[in-house]
Amino acid sequence: MNISTVGKAVQWLFLDLNAFFASCEQQEAPALRGKPIIVVQTVTNSACTIAASYEAKRLGITTGTLLRDAKRICPTVIPVQAKHRLYTDYHERILKAVDTCLPIEKIISIDEMACRLMGRERQILTARELALKVKRALHEQVGECFKCSIGLAPNIFLGKVGSDIQKPDGLVVITEDNLPDVILHLELQDVYSIGPRMEQRLNRAGILTVGDLWQASSNRLRRVWGGINGVLFYQMLHGVDILPPASLHAKSMGHQHVLEPELRTNEGARNFAHHLLTKAAERLRHNDYYCRRLGLNLSWLGDLGSWWDEIDFHETCDTDFLLARLEQLWRRVPPLKPLVVSVVLLGLVPADQHQPDLFAVSPRHQKLSPLIDQINSRYGRHTIGFGLIPPRVREFKGHAAFQRVPEDWEF
Repeated sequence: MNISTVGKAVQWLFLDLNAFFASCEQQEAPALRGKPIIVVQTVTNSACTIAASYEAKRLGITTGTLLRDAKRICPTVIPVQAKHRLYTDYHERILKAVDTCLPIEKIISIDEMACRLMGRERQILTARELALKVKRALHEQVGECFKCSIGLAPNIFLGKVGSDIQKPDGLVVITEDNLPDVILHLELQDVYSIGPRMEQRLNRAGILTVGDLWQASSNRLRRVWGGINGVLFYQMLHGVDILPPASLHAKSMGHQHVLEPELRTNEGARNFAHHLLTKAAERLRHNDYYCRRLGLNLSWLGDLGSWWDEIDFHETCDTDFLLARLEQLWRRVPPLKPLVVSVVLLGLVPADQHQPDLFAVSPRHQKLSPLIDQINSRYGRHTIGFGLIPPRVREFKGHAAFQRVPEDWEF
């Protein structure tokens, strides 16, 4: 375990589970421990790696690597079919273990969480001891296969950056005293929230390194981001303890699936998109939201890239209405062989801010979707639904995605 401890007080402990899905599999099956394993949705050569153990990562196998390529890199790699409910169960056990050390204030994702430090906990030595206590609690209360990287920092953003600096089993402290030196060695895309497109925008603005990023003024970053998010990014990078306003409410809601070989047809992808949209619409209602747009995304086999389109409408949470809009989008889908399909509900509006449509379908019709939700809640998932969905598609219950922790009712 690597430890950096330069600096003064910190306010947050950010915890990132290392190779979480793979660690769950190795904890459940001792025979997999110490071996290169990858988690895939289905064990076929064209399946994408969802997660890789550190034994596999050291060989160059990463998230997104096709199983056939992983086998070429390491003939002894072990593919394991994903068990999403298992990962959710371990997530709950991890929350309980961390809570024995200090309260969790914010769950970021299924493998990330943040704890606010109070009083003397903010002193570096005390914060370090708490971090080590959390690591011991994971080992003793959840399992020996679970390791985490922890960032101690003035805010959640820098805590996340710190947790990414040393993996696996790292512990990094970031304070006003060691900024920016502690992050200057990073690449731009190593900084949380900077992806390929944002890096290109930064480069066009003359920002080529993290050092340039640190020196850039708030107004300059505002121009790069095209609004207030640039100012917020500047403040978080410089240690201000804030969360962007956008984090207070969901901006989108959706599901994605890598299609099994027998479903990689236009009809198979369409059926799965139908199924994913039904699930997303149910989540929308469960969380008391309406949406204003529906997006459809498909990625193609080979090097043919991907396709995206979306459609606007008045605020709705009605499954039948959304499925009709999906059919409109599907007529525009290029005739290529699909690999990945995803649907996204956009323009989310909290129910207490919903503006009814004077020309909407009858109130009686709008009660159908909530009624189906109630029946499925009482008698089991997919007891009743919209349209004829093949059993091979309908049996898919839910993903434990890294970005979101599914609730029990979704399975």
